[in-house]
Amino acid sequence: MRIVDLRSDTVTTPTLKMRQAMKDAEVGDDGFGEDPTTNRFERMAAERLGKEDALFVPSGTMGNLIAIMVHAKPGDGLICDTKAHINTMVAGNTSALTGTTICPLDADETGHLNLEELESLINLDDIRFPRTSLIVLENTNNLAGGTVVTPVETAEIYKIARKYGLRLHLDGARIFNSAIFQGVDVAELTRDCDSVMFCLSKGLASPVGSIIAGTKEFIKEARRRRKMLGGSMRQTGILAACGMVSLEEMTDRLAEDHDNARYLANGLQEIEGFDIKLKTVQTNIVCFRYELPNLSCREFVENVGKKGVYVVYLEKNHGRMVTHKDLNRSDVDYALEVFKKTASEC
Repeated sequence: MRIVDLRSDTVTTPTLKMRQAMKDAEVGDDGFGEDPTTNRFERMAAERLGKEDALFVPSGTMGNLIAIMVHAKPGDGLICDTKAHINTMVAGNTSALTGTTICPLDADETGHLNLEELESLINLDDIRFPRTSLIVLENTNNLAGGTVVTPVETAEIYKIARKYGLRLHLDGARIFNSAIFQGVDVAELTRDCDSVMFCLSKGLASPVGSIIAGTKEFIKEARRRRKMLGGSMRQTGILAACGMVSLEEMTDRLAEDHDNARYLANGLQEIEGFDIKLKTVQTNIVCFRYELPNLSCREFVENVGKKGVYVVYLEKNHGRMVTHKDLNRSDVDYALEVFKKTASEC
């Protein structure tokens, strides 16, 4: 059976060059700061993001968690989009492990925050509510459909943060997708953020890992927090070598994934039961609504999965598809054929 996996870009497999780089990597004990490949990679990542220093961590979830632990104290409050990854898809770790209260703010349908509402949520003095210390921005916005945040928007949020003495962390899991879509250098998107996290194991196709970056002082404390969470690894150069290939070779090709996502979205519009907001299909994510009288979204996802096309069911009548390097235009055409046939059978 032919398999077309549209669940996530996390299913990507490492390239042949990555596998060779893993084999050839010069390694040491990163717990002692002695892995030369990891050290080179962290310097490379920091420079690419326009930050003073960077730290290699096992996952984006841990990276965001560490940033929150550094920027906020237990009992503090942070503001983010209600549907932000740190509020919806991390098994409750933000509150459980940092002691920080999330003060969620509804974004619009394209994932953008209302700045007046954002400012109104900030609390510094009222003892009844958590003292706000942090804003977390997500770029691209996953559950809004992979929509981007511009440098201008980020700068405006940064101004609000500074006005009240807050920190701004960027969950940039797919920040390179955002940069490619906007045609800007990634450092323009991270310039006004105190810290940033991006993932290597999504569209950039490395097998494991993420980067967090910021000031040297921030990274010094982040290393301590990584140790606390059990994320201090050893011969990490084997993985960091893949990360170097990701930054050298895998960022520009993300435009192919964006093209395939738009092609997919246009095709879905022609199939009964699908509701697609094309304005949200900016990068490699297609969020959709699906509902027919005799076939719910959950049932649809289960049915096409049995035919080898894997899609994520989110909630109610909502689902998500993600394009990536291991899918080509032929795969998308095949998936559309399966979707159309499944809809016609009900």
